[in-house]
Amino acid sequence: MEYVSLKGTINSAVKVISFSPYLVRFELKTAEQNYNCLVAKDALNFMYVAEESAPIAIFGHFNKRHQLIVDKYHVKNVIQKLSVVR
Repeated sequence: MEYVSLKGTINSAVKVISFSPYLVRFELKTAEQNYNCLVAKDALNFMYVAEESAPIAIFGHFNKRHQLIVDKYHVKNVIQKLSVVR
């Protein structure tokens, strides 16, 4: 299994495609090309922090359909979105 590490932006809406188990799909746009990505690990948290056009760094591998299965991710500038004004 070949692992890849990529940086880019989320190019589409984040969609739930399966509920049992939770499976989330989005499109990653890098400088070279676009990738169809699936998130299974921690999918609900990913739905909470990810938004369209957000910069993201991912680590994962490809399945038989050439979709990128995300094992680890980091969505940048999430802290500003989650801050609370009192």
